[in-house]
Amino acid sequence: MTAKWKEVSAYTGNPVEEDAPTNFAGQGSGVAMPPDAMMRKKKKKKLLDARTKEYKQHQARLEASRKKRMEQKKSKFIEKVKESIDEFERESFLIEDNVDVLRSIVQNKQNKPVKMKDGSMKVDLFTASAITQVMNKVNADNKSKLTKMINGKKGQFTAAANAVMKMVGK
Repeated sequence: MTAKWKEVSAYTGNPVEEDAPTNFAGQGSGVAMPPDAMMRKKKKKKLLDARTKEYKQHQARLEASRKKRMEQKKSKFIEKVKESIDEFERESFLIEDNVDVLRSIVQNKQNKPVKMKDGSMKVDLFTASAITQVMNKVNADNKSKLTKMINGKKGQFTAAANAVMKMVGK
């Protein structure tokens, strides 16, 4: 006598009715899994240690590719544009009195850059307020000297700001 086996669900205990085998992915799925198929083992990726020869070769390749990219980025057109921009110097035509800038800082209550002969520097509200208060109270002779210092170089502006802070008592 031959035994007949029934497949039963482990959760419900009811018989399972399947139309297709469990490893069947569907017709037209493109999955072919013949029984003699062998899976390849994946290679483990090596981490590059900075002390190894491989890393030094890798770094040399990176440097070479970086240098090549930089050479490609450089073009004669870009260089000409940069030179023409440097020659233009639009800022030299814009003469701005730093005392007016300091007053606008106080009025707007916001930091602003102040242009000097040797660059620019940001001035905060407290310093601008102190300088404008002293400018309003000194006589015309000292006002012209202070204005000259404010419109001069960075060192002169800093010296004027320090002197004003001593006058104010801060």
